[in-house]
Amino acid sequence: MSLSPKVRTGIPGFDSVISGGFRAGMNLILSGSPGSGKTTLGMQFLFHGARDFDESGVFVTLSESPISIRNNFVSYGWDIQKLIDEGKMIIIDARPFKMEEGFVALDESLYRGETLPFMHLSQLILSSIKRIEAKRVVIDSLSVLAMQYTNKFYARQGLQGMVHALESQGCTSIMISEMGETQKIPTEWYVASGIILLHHIRREDTMERAIQVIKMRGIKHSEQILPIRISESGIQVMHPRLVP
Repeated sequence: MSLSPKVRTGIPGFDSVISGGFRAGMNLILSGSPGSGKTTLGMQFLFHGARDFDESGVFVTLSESPISIRNNFVSYGWDIQKLIDEGKMIIIDARPFKMEEGFVALDESLYRGETLPFMHLSQLILSSIKRIEAKRVVIDSLSVLAMQYTNKFYARQGLQGMVHALESQGCTSIMISEMGETQKIPTEWYVASGIILLHHIRREDTMERAIQVIKMRGIKHSEQILPIRISESGIQVMHPRLVP
């Protein structure tokens, strides 16, 4: 039985699903279809860590600008900018394409001339971790990151290197990946110590969201598909049938 302290997510209803929290230093994959709530859950994990549990966090964005990321969560009452100003959070802009003088340009600084994929990005993440002594990392998303490389085996090596680098810092990390409901098992599932799947299912004339813990190494967890709702304060996991 592990005596290491649990990393509480602060997401209402979720910590009881995973026996009180993640193991410190775990690497988790958060998969789901577009609109299932992946980015919200990732940022909620970082926000509560920084605000409630004295665990600074790094958010790596590969699709949206840092300004959009900050603005997206104002409606939940999450003051991301305040945490950044206090040195409790860093948002890394790792988008492969950025605007330059009104044109979309390829940012080659992070994704070209590497001996191993993700090497430059991993170094940037590690330096940010050290700068604020971060304990939590969210990468959004692996799907965009992997698209920069044509050789899948080569990219998988890079992913494993990134995972080892994060584990060496003792960081609990969530790597987000896009996944359709009928897609085959993604490569990244095989290198993670935990897998969380978000469902976004059409039910008659409405779309319903749900969460399922597929794997959580070393942690007793519910295997139920549990409904979630996104309220004015973020994601909440509903589990009326869950036995503690």
